[in-house]
Amino acid sequence: MSRYHHLQPFRDEGRLRKLRQWLNIFFMLGAIVGLVWYFTADKETGLYIIGGSCLFKFVELALRIAKL
Repeated sequence: MSRYHHLQPFRDEGRLRKLRQWLNIFFMLGAIVGLVWYFTADKETGLYIIGGSCLFKFVELALRIAKL
């Protein structure tokens, strides 16, 4: 490994890359919907939506850490 390995682009070639991308999309959409709901309607429900979308991110993070 060269001294400058951190300058090389990250190669994401995991088996579950597509699943991780979809989980990230669900997370981002859920976070946006939750924020809009929080500021326009019921704050408690908005927090539940945001918390639920965070579950998608935690699953994606676990898959990325496990390098699947």
